[in-house]
Amino acid sequence: MKDMNTTSSVPNIPTELQAQAQDWLLRLQTGPVTAADAEAFRRWRARDPLHAAAFAQVRRLWVALAPAMQTAVVPVTAPSPTTVGAAVTVALPASGRHRPRHAVNLRRRAFLGGAAAAAAGWMVVRSPLGMWPELSALAADYRTATGELRTLKIADVDVTMAARTTMNRPADGSPGIEVSEGEAQFALQADAVQGFTIAVAGARLLPAPGARVNVRCVGTDVRITCLAGRAQLLRGARTVVLEAAWQARLLEDRIASVAPVATDAIDAWRNGWLLFDDQPLQDVVDEVNRYRTGRIVLAGGALPQRRVQARIPLERIDTFIDLVRDAYGAKVVNMPGGVVLLS
Repeated sequence: MKDMNTTSSVPNIPTELQAQAQDWLLRLQTGPVTAADAEAFRRWRARDPLHAAAFAQVRRLWVALAPAMQTAVVPVTAPSPTTVGAAVTVALPASGRHRPRHAVNLRRRAFLGGAAAAAAGWMVVRSPLGMWPELSALAADYRTATGELRTLKIADVDVTMAARTTMNRPADGSPGIEVSEGEAQFALQADAVQGFTIAVAGARLLPAPGARVNVRCVGTDVRITCLAGRAQLLRGARTVVLEAAWQARLLEDRIASVAPVATDAIDAWRNGWLLFDDQPLQDVVDEVNRYRTGRIVLAGGALPQRRVQARIPLERIDTFIDLVRDAYGAKVVNMPGGVVLLS
């Protein structure tokens, strides 16, 4: 493990100059380049050492975000009267040498993190940086934004929602909730009436009166932890009873494992902390990004697989960036919009 500070070697580049570098990068990457364009870029880059440094920064970010940029948008055709109500199929635009002007503009918006709306005929279905809510989240009955924690009552159940969480009421009006994305805790009073059901990833969780449970559904990471009392977990033909400090992990089609766990790390977010114990740095960054405005991006090498043990306060979450810089000798590049590139 290295212990070196490299931030001081990164020049302080004005925002206006960063924008110029972004314009040049997008011009060179997303359209035919003439000899006159190449000569103009050469003159701009040679005009000041900061110009070259700014272009190098945005190019590193572009390379790091390439996979997300490829899948950020899909073309959408307005349905005709005969197709209303029918299934609509959308396809990613084929890569090619010549890109439509509106496709280039949308990739520009995604790269700059500017807006969720796009040019006419296009729709953002997934934010490439996770910097704005997806369309499905905007329609949820309950939703929290990046970094937001929320407490509420649902059918006399005390609920605490972690950042970037979406939940919906059952369509049939029954007492309960569906967690579609994110993380939340549910605490039932000791005299609560049984029947409150939590749906998550095709499973049903029935906490007993007096129980407190943590439900996490972040991508493919689906975990249900009983923090107090007991709860029944049903998936297909299998039923599992979770006692306090026991956790079940769910895969797409089954309950994958049931085991005792240390609950401190699971309960930490509700108390204003993120705890990590020997976890890959990429996993840690993904979790930190749920609570931090902007985006932290890891670029290249073995850095994403480095193991991390850390205790990070949500109120000072950018101390995590200092930790990675100091512990691993990572270079820190600050970009507009709260985007930070670690390499």
